[in-house]
Amino acid sequence: MRNTLLLGVIGVFLLTATGNAQKTSVIAGGPHDLSAGSALRNNNATIDGQTCIFCHTPHGGSNNIPLWNRTAPTGASYQLYTSSTTTSTTTAGQLAASVSGACLSCHDGTIAVDVLADVNGLAFGPAVAFTKQATAKSTYAAGAGGASNVMNGGLPFLGGDLRNDHPVAIVYETARVARPAEFVTQQVSGSVISVGASSSLPLFGSSSATATVECASCHNAHNNSLGNFLRKANTGSAMCLSCHIK
Repeated sequence: MRNTLLLGVIGVFLLTATGNAQKTSVIAGGPHDLSAGSALRNNNATIDGQTCIFCHTPHGGSNNIPLWNRTAPTGASYQLYTSSTTTSTTTAGQLAASVSGACLSCHDGTIAVDVLADVNGLAFGPAVAFTKQATAKSTYAAGAGGASNVMNGGLPFLGGDLRNDHPVAIVYETARVARPAEFVTQQVSGSVISVGASSSLPLFGSSSATATVECASCHNAHNNSLGNFLRKANTGSAMCLSCHIK
């Protein structure tokens, strides 16, 4: 009985440790670590163990998103959020070309996560094969994805139907001007545009008049210490109240 109890306690401890390991302030070992040792493995020694290469490359990347190593989605199948109170809108093409399009290049399911533009300065061709495990993150069909908006392996999958997700690639100031009593005024410090009094959230653009709300306004892809890659804890709806006056 004592041995059974001890094994149970150890099992709980290991599960807790595994869960905590995912909540990390660095990429390595977290949900965005797609290198060998994660659910996606490859048999190319030049990639094996690299964590950054699945999003960034030091040579041959795009500078729209710094040294970006992936092809942008087309957005052709996107269905966008709308409501009776929507005052700021965007198009599927604008969304695909935005900062949020970088996130959707994995999370909309149209481009597998092991499709890269460049590896170590060389074009990454199909000759390099990936060995996909039963729980591999890249084994979803174009646009189809897994069940319940979850990719194989458990990663969030948004698909192309974004009608039930917070709108992104929308101009924040357009919404604020239309309903100034409902939105917090932006803050501008040099080239940094943000919103919210405490732990402010970033907006993206060159001016406060055109800065947009993006996936990265609420999520920091490089820091998962709070879980779900949130930029701030949403206790008491703090995340929502950074922008919305309620």
